[in-house]
Formats: sequence, structure tokens, C-alpha cells
Amino acid sequence: MPYIVTEPVKIPGTKLGYAVYPYQKHFLDKNKNGDDNTAKLLIFEMKNSKFIEVEKTLFEKEFTLSMQNAKVVDNILKKFIVEHERYVDNVEAMSEFFSVTTKKMGA
Repeated sequence: MPYIVTEPVKIPGTKLGYAVYPYQKHFLDKNKNGDDNTAKLLIFEMKNSKFIEVEKTLFEKEFTLSMQNAKVVDNILKKFIVEHERYVDNVEAMSEFFSVTTKKMGA
């Protein structure tokens, strides 16, 4: 099943959050072959708050919607966190979030 999140989600153990936004086509858009079904992943620095508040956008990447979206998103998030480890507060909580058995959206 495609992995679509439309509101920022905090990544436990870090000062980061992310959201995946599906691209909304408009009838005035110039469509090119291969541009269908794209989504955008955004990684945010979150405010130190009990609410989900975005401080600023740190990273964005477009990718094609597919059946492998969850793996694509997880791999990009992990790579970003490894490259920017200053945002990590608690490695155990972060590891639990990225665990294969953890449900991301509490469904």
C-alpha cells in the first residue's frame, strides 16, 4: 500500500519531523510523460513543544509513488539522520520508531 502522510509526524528521540505530500494535479499543469504519481518528502526541524510545530524545513525530495514508499521514506530519513546526528537526543526512542514492527501512524 502506498505510504502517504499529509501532516508532520515527530520522530521520537530527535528534534526532527517529516511529512509526505502527494502532488496535486491541476488542469492547467503541463503534463509530461513520467511525471505522474509523484510525492514530496519534507523533513522539518520541530519546535521544542508538546504540540507538533514546525520550526523550519531542512530537506525536501520528490519521489514516485509506488508500493515501496515506506522503505523509500525510511531510507531517506535514516540517511538524513546519520548525516545530521546533532538532531538526535535519544537513540533508543529513535531506534524503536524505525523498528520494522512499529506502526508509524497508530492505525
